[in-house]
Amino acid sequence: MMRLSDNPDLLIMGDPLLFQQHHQVSVEDILTDDFQHNLHTLRKKQIEANGVGIAAPQIGWGIRVLCTGVSKQTKSRYPSVPDIPLSFWINPQIIEVSQETCWTWEGCLSVPGIRGWVNRPANLRVRGFDDQGKIIEATLDGFAARVMLHEIDHLDGILFPERIDETKLMVPSISMESQGSWPENWPTSNARMTPPGMISAER
Repeated sequence: MMRLSDNPDLLIMGDPLLFQQHHQVSVEDILTDDFQHNLHTLRKKQIEANGVGIAAPQIGWGIRVLCTGVSKQTKSRYPSVPDIPLSFWINPQIIEVSQETCWTWEGCLSVPGIRGWVNRPANLRVRGFDDQGKIIEATLDGFAARVMLHEIDHLDGILFPERIDETKLMVPSISMESQGSWPENWPTSNARMTPPGMISAER
């Protein structure tokens, strides 16, 4: 098993590893020193980068592992983001998703400087292993469901721009600072009114 450096680089869109389908973790590997070191490194990178989620391939670890959660630092920077406890998901599997969908502004540590108005299922049930190799399961909705779906996409080599159905629904991140002065109903009425971290039921 590979052991990550203490401070790996974040991979940016265009890196081949971000476009690959990644392999399941062997459960007996979870408690090994190298694996635990890599988990610690993944979480540290997420917190340093102010992300609400991060997937292992984003730091060069090509395996089905992700970490989600809102740290104190992230909460202070994005106060509208709901509380999500920091947790690891190893070999996460989506058991079911709702027919109902919702929209939000997504960003990504591997796609810097861009936000996209993306539609995904509003609720889901997910199962996997935690950092101690125990089976965990959760029902997630709203923003927490969104983060999980975004990160699982990373494990399948999909980045959020591929989920955007119209080019006008992708904007520079810096534009969000003046969202209130965008033209009326641009790019859609709900997209204009919904700040990052909040969810809209409608396009």
